[in-house]
Amino acid sequence: MINHFILNTDLFVQRWNPAGRAVILCLFFGVLTAAAWIDGKTRTIPDKLVLAVLGVSLLSIPLFPEIGLPDRLFGMCSASLLLLVLTLCVPGAFGGGDIKLMAACGVFLGWRYSLLALGIAVFLGAAYGSWRLFIKKADRKTRIAFGPFLCAGMAAAVLWGDPMISIFF
Repeated sequence: MINHFILNTDLFVQRWNPAGRAVILCLFFGVLTAAAWIDGKTRTIPDKLVLAVLGVSLLSIPLFPEIGLPDRLFGMCSASLLLLVLTLCVPGAFGGGDIKLMAACGVFLGWRYSLLALGIAVFLGAAYGSWRLFIKKADRKTRIAFGPFLCAGMAAAVLWGDPMISIFF
C-alpha cells in the first residue's frame, strides 16, 4: 500500500510538476505581495494571510520534492525563532505577524532559504532605515513595517537563492 502511494505521488509530480510549480509560485508571490502591501499600510499582517501562506507551503510539498520535510520543519523554526528571540530581548523589535509569516514561509522555503531571506530582509530594512535617517524623514525611534522587507527577501530567496547561497557558502 505504501509503495503504491509513493508511485502515484511520483507519477503526479512527473505529470503536473511544471504547471503545478508555476501555480504554487504564483500563489506564493501573490500572498507575499498582499502581506507586504497590507503591512506597509497598516503595520499588521493579518492571520488570514499567514494561513494562506501556510496552505500554499503545504501544497508545495509534493511539487517541490527537492526540499525535504526535515528542511521544511527546520525552515519553519530557524528564522522565526531568531525573530522571536530578538523580540523577547528587545520588546517591539518585530511584530507577531512578522514572526508568524516567517514561520509559514519557512515551510515553503526550507531552512537555508529561510535564513537567506531573513538576511536579505535585514539588509534591505537597514538600508531603508539608514536612508530615512539620512534624509531626516525618521529618527532612531521611528518604527517601520518589516513585512515588506521579509517578503522581498523571501521572493529574492526563491528567485535567486541558489546563486546567492553558493556565493556566501
